[in-house]
Amino acid sequence: MKIRNILSIKKLAVLGICVSFVAGGCGKMTESSIPELEEPIALNEAYRPVEYGTIGSIQVLMATAVLRDYCNYYSANVNISQIYVEPGDTVNVGDVLAVCDVDEAKKQLQECKDALAHENETYEISAQISDTQIKLWESQAAPNIDERVADTGEFSTEQTEKNESTDEDYNKQIATEQENQRYDKQLHEYRVQKINEQIALYQQLVDDGTLKAAHSGLVTYTKKLTDGRSAAAYENIVIVSDTDDLVLDIKGTAINEYKYSDYDKKYVIVDGEKYDVTESQYTSEVLVLSKINNRYPDVCVESREKPFLTAGQMYPVYFEKTKANQALVVGKDSIYKDGDTRYVYVKNDEGGREKRIITTGESDENYTQVTEGLKEGELVYYNSTDQVPTKYSKYTVTRSDFDIANYGVRYSRSDAGTITETCDYEGQIVSVNVKQDDTVEKGMLLYVMDTGEGKAAITEAKNAIDSENESYAQKIADYDKQIKDLSEGGSSAEENNRQDEKPDTAYDEQQLKLNLQLLNLQKKLACADHTYQLSRLQSAYDSISAGNDGKGNISVYAKNDGKVSKVSVKAGDNVEEGSDILQITGNSTDVLLVQVKDSNSYKVYKDNIADVGERVSLELDGTTIYGSCIGFAGYGREAQKGYINQDDKGVHITGNTDSGYGNAAFYIKLDNGIPDDLTGTSAVKFSYVSFKKVVVVPTSIIHKQINPMDKDDISYYVWKIDGDSVVKQPVILSDYTSGSNTLVLYGIDEGDEICLAS
Repeated sequence: MKIRNILSIKKLAVLGICVSFVAGGCGKMTESSIPELEEPIALNEAYRPVEYGTIGSIQVLMATAVLRDYCNYYSANVNISQIYVEPGDTVNVGDVLAVCDVDEAKKQLQECKDALAHENETYEISAQISDTQIKLWESQAAPNIDERVADTGEFSTEQTEKNESTDEDYNKQIATEQENQRYDKQLHEYRVQKINEQIALYQQLVDDGTLKAAHSGLVTYTKKLTDGRSAAAYENIVIVSDTDDLVLDIKGTAINEYKYSDYDKKYVIVDGEKYDVTESQYTSEVLVLSKINNRYPDVCVESREKPFLTAGQMYPVYFEKTKANQALVVGKDSIYKDGDTRYVYVKNDEGGREKRIITTGESDENYTQVTEGLKEGELVYYNSTDQVPTKYSKYTVTRSDFDIANYGVRYSRSDAGTITETCDYEGQIVSVNVKQDDTVEKGMLLYVMDTGEGKAAITEAKNAIDSENESYAQKIADYDKQIKDLSEGGSSAEENNRQDEKPDTAYDEQQLKLNLQLLNLQKKLACADHTYQLSRLQSAYDSISAGNDGKGNISVYAKNDGKVSKVSVKAGDNVEEGSDILQITGNSTDVLLVQVKDSNSYKVYKDNIADVGERVSLELDGTTIYGSCIGFAGYGREAQKGYINQDDKGVHITGNTDSGYGNAAFYIKLDNGIPDDLTGTSAVKFSYVSFKKVVVVPTSIIHKQINPMDKDDISYYVWKIDGDSVVKQPVILSDYTSGSNTLVLYGIDEGDEICLAS
């Protein structure tokens, strides 16, 4: 992971391609106000040649050559039993990378099946409740005959209006309930679909809990199990990278903030050569998912010409927008105005200057197209407030390598598959049943600890079961009382009715039947909820009770095979929740783990690690030994990086977990293996910034220019020798300097001659 390397936007016009920069004041000036010029002195006149170029703008972003990554993950929440690969291993498609805990998957599968059964049962009962309620409202919406006019067969006007109002209220409630039914059905179908998807995932894990490589290549990342075995759905377990497929990643420039897709021309400079590039395209599914999760992939560019790229190397990528191509251009600071007339001052054969009326075309911030009045090569005066150098030596621009080093000051041999057993409770160690270097097998007793929390946890789980039973018993008693009262014609019939009834309204036989049916269905729904919740609470109780003797003594067993590499406690020790108890690890590897930490001896950039494939070095007793970065451990920003993945189940965003080291960290392999004595080595050296065959010049030849109208508008230029003249040449600088040198990205090139102050 390289640093953020988006350059500050510096607007340019392309001159030859010409660069467009503010070169000086260009306010309005009439012929009478033209300054008196001194007689020309050799190489001390503010003239620049008219040249063909392009009017427009250019932006430069920094890309790093990185291996294309392929993520491997589970589609459901799992507990990882074992990861079989480590960074630096080479795998083929279909190789087993990891295996999850099948027993845990079986438990999750049963929970999903129970959830599905509960969802179907409660939906069916709820639908019956809704239908019954609608029937009850329909029966209550029948006209209410006034007994005082029943004998005449006529309704009073007052009674008719009252009945119509009541009917309207019931009809509204019926329509609302019917709409709720449609919504509940859609919600139920969605829930069933999601549960069935989870069932299919867990069934697949039960049938085969292995995680297999989706692509051949180099293992560059594995999830660390030191802080727990649980892995969320779509969490990266292993990343495999293709060493033969490099892409240019503009790190720190996510696709949601990229603004250069509509630029006319895009290219990268590789070893001094130009190659056209295009951005990697993302589907609408990817863009929608990225927006929902607010995790966007980096902008990547590729070239059809497939230039040779070096992993970890940085390359400038150029984006040009054109207004006029292959046009004669002149700096805006050379143009004067008299009403609608535009003119310049041209150097004549006698060394003086002559006024020349011109016609202009397109223009950008600093350069203007000349359509009539000038020829290529003519020297045009420009209004420069900067002193043109008269004493200097010539500096010829060349291309060279440019590097800024970074250092990893802590390194150690990496152990394969290290798992740290941490305690889940505060308490006291009763016994440690293994010692360092013991070989353990899955299911072997590791240690026993005494904790009041163990007893309290069981008690709490038992109390939750008792509370659920008591609550359910009370609900059933309430429903039974309402049913009894309603059957006997009691007052609670009115309380149960969801509509306001007239005090004198008697329940007819149909309404009584519907109300009783409604109460019995609600009682049935409460029973279904109780059965499901009780099952979940009992499962939690059984889980807590496992390994717990009920008195607070908890036995902890090995979850997989391995070797005890460290024991951190002994019998009688008091420990906090989360304390390290012991470590179980596989065999030592030939890989070094390098951590990037502060150092008094080296300039360290802590937010930076070596890129996979990048060359690194160490000094051992005065001799340089070399190696390569073969993976990363992950840290802060890297842990939050989103990876776009598409498989037969759709598009997913996956991510890495933090390594827990607290520092940027990566893995390296040395060409000739790890030396026997690492104490004689210095820090691991790698690149913070690394370019090949770029324009690097002494910082002293670069001059800064501030726009007097805008103090934040800062640009840079050099004094370029052009024939017998010295002209101001704007340049784009990188953000990097090394010693007395600066990396120049645009404006000058190999072979140009620049004034170097004497």
